[in-house]
Amino acid sequence: MKVLAILTLKPDANPDAVRSEIAHEIRGSWTLYASGTLREVYATELPTRVVFVMEAANVADAEHHLQPLPLVQAGMFQIEFLELRPFANWSTLFRADQDF
Repeated sequence: MKVLAILTLKPDANPDAVRSEIAHEIRGSWTLYASGTLREVYATELPTRVVFVMEAANVADAEHHLQPLPLVQAGMFQIEFLELRPFANWSTLFRADQDF
């Protein structure tokens, strides 16, 4: 299953702590990418937000994979998880009783 993880740096995150750990955070995310867990990474209009598309069994599994990242472990990110499922509504186009 694909899981969308939106990581936003908390406003009270210590900038010095972020700077000292960011290289480790990036290396850790690279490890997740190389393992196939982290499939896509996106920047956003906010420099304090990143979006991950992950391959995981469920949200708990995705959260488990992110926990070792230093800034995540230190609680510096607010993380929103969304399970992404196939869009099944197109099947209504092919129903015999569909009237357009």
